[in-house]
Amino acid sequence: MQLNWLWGYLVPMGMLLLVWGGLPPRRARKITPLALSALALTTLLYWAVGFAFHLGGAHVVAPQEASLEGLNRLLPLIPGNGDWGIIGLAGFALSGDGVTPTVIALFLTYLPMAATAVLLVVLALTEEEPRWAVGLPLLFALVVWPIAACWVWGGGFLARLGTTFGLGHGFVDFGGSALLLWLPAAYLFGFLVWRERLPQVEEATLPPAYFPLLANAGALLMGVGWMGWALAQPFHTCGATFDLPRTALTVLLAAAGAVVGGQGYAFLAEGELEPLLSARSAAVGWGSALAAAPFLTPAMALVTGLVAGLLFPFALYLVEIVLRLRDRSAAIALGLTGGAWGLVAASLLAAGRWGDGWNGIDGPVGGLIGGDGKQVAAQLVGLAVLGLWGGGWGLLLGALPRLRERLQRPKPESTADEEAQEPEQGPEDEG
Repeated sequence: MQLNWLWGYLVPMGMLLLVWGGLPPRRARKITPLALSALALTTLLYWAVGFAFHLGGAHVVAPQEASLEGLNRLLPLIPGNGDWGIIGLAGFALSGDGVTPTVIALFLTYLPMAATAVLLVVLALTEEEPRWAVGLPLLFALVVWPIAACWVWGGGFLARLGTTFGLGHGFVDFGGSALLLWLPAAYLFGFLVWRERLPQVEEATLPPAYFPLLANAGALLMGVGWMGWALAQPFHTCGATFDLPRTALTVLLAAAGAVVGGQGYAFLAEGELEPLLSARSAAVGWGSALAAAPFLTPAMALVTGLVAGLLFPFALYLVEIVLRLRDRSAAIALGLTGGAWGLVAASLLAAGRWGDGWNGIDGPVGGLIGGDGKQVAAQLVGLAVLGLWGGGWGLLLGALPRLRERLQRPKPESTADEEAQEPEQGPEDEG
């Protein structure tokens, strides 16, 4: 039995260490039980419900795989049209005769990706009360992430944009830039815009590194695990052809370019290198490259990472100084640069030489420089849909406390009658 899915379990571990390194000791201690509880509950929820929502239609996507016959229900938005799949409905609690070793391997493959996205939400909510720090990630694990993963990695309508509308090869997210960074960032943004803002500061500085060794070790673990998982060719890449050694090279070059870009900014702004920015830049580089790593030339991968590393400090400034959102994990800045930029870069810089068969479309994946401008539209549609899906849930949940406060607010008591009492009239005297 192949155990390539084991690589993926380094990713949530690395994410935890990366964020931990940027938190003061009091908050770092606080997130330990929250993080482990969230990971345990994510495992239960993904096993019970999330996996079915995500990959309940896996056999519809790969009908040649007899071992996936138990995952044969993909609910379409348009009845009778499988290209508009929105949610899977088979494989709940991994029960039934159709649960083969291949199905269990699928669960083990995608569980760490779901756990990483949920963990990022947990780590961003360290300043919230426990019911939000646990409740929000649970809803994310139960509904938001699995359904979005169906759209992108489970044969859903975003993956089929190339078939339904002729938009390139459909939405391209090889390694999870959208689902691990962009979607959690949108969800958190929608929630945090309702919350109390950070105090204004007169002079912006880069965040301090409380545990720099842990942060940098976490970035390396996350990158190695992420790259190993993606290069093991998980289910959503089936049918496509890749040059795996060159893909590994592009990921490494993007990560190196991001670190150089981030540290170059730090040296110009602060006159010295910043350990936490180094770790976060590496994470941004991994994320930005993995969206389209198989389809980029090494030079374009280096450009992708370099731009991501240069953009990250500005995204951090926008989130923490301009918008003053309480996101100590930098999850939203990671989503803007490692997620959104990486997905856009796929549509701009894909070379049009590799990826034949991606999402069932013949021919290699190309962006603007590869001669396929329609891929830009596919990526922008995917970004918008996932941003609205995640951000909409966040906005709704963030508004609930405000609504409850308004409903529970006591009504002011009246101090006087609205209508004056008329005095009694006695009988009129006659004569």
